[in-house]
Amino acid sequence: MTTAPHLLEIQTWPIDRFVPYARNPRRNDSAVDRMCSSIREFGFKIPVLPRSGGAVVDGHLRLNAARKLGSWPGGDTSGIPVILCDEWTEAQVKAFRLMVNRSVTWAAWDEDLLALELQELSEVEFDLSLTGFDPKEIDDLSIAPEKDERANAVPPLPETPVARTGCSAATPPAPTPWPSSWASASRCCS
Repeated sequence: MTTAPHLLEIQTWPIDRFVPYARNPRRNDSAVDRMCSSIREFGFKIPVLPRSGGAVVDGHLRLNAARKLGSWPGGDTSGIPVILCDEWTEAQVKAFRLMVNRSVTWAAWDEDLLALELQELSEVEFDLSLTGFDPKEIDDLSIAPEKDERANAVPPLPETPVARTGCSAATPPAPTPWPSSWASASRCCS
């Protein structure tokens, strides 16, 4: 069920106005410190999505990190960006909570392009932990597969000429653009 388009307006709320969803199935306590690092670096740039009464639809992790930090460059807990979700039904709110958290698993990474992005950030000495990837993932992506030069190499020809059936011994050798050691093997049957 969709409703008429709603004008997006970003408001600013103090952190104590939010009411966490008691049945939030997403457990994020172990990710709070990582989100703190993100907010310290980038600020609080992704608005929290609540209802006008304060019930949080999306943004629990960001709010937990903001509470822990207290302040960050450019902001503090008195100014959390908000986009209201009052136009949604209760069923839409419940479904959106699930969808927004589940949707992060829908897409796959192009590992070559991801490695390139990480490499460029590394070259400018940017803290790669702020990308959200853990050190093992970064290390795994940073290891470029070694190209086996032997895979595309032409195997050497045998030292002695190979006898070919159906070739006449009386056929004179034709001029060839390749080394003379190859000429005797390709003298006939061209």
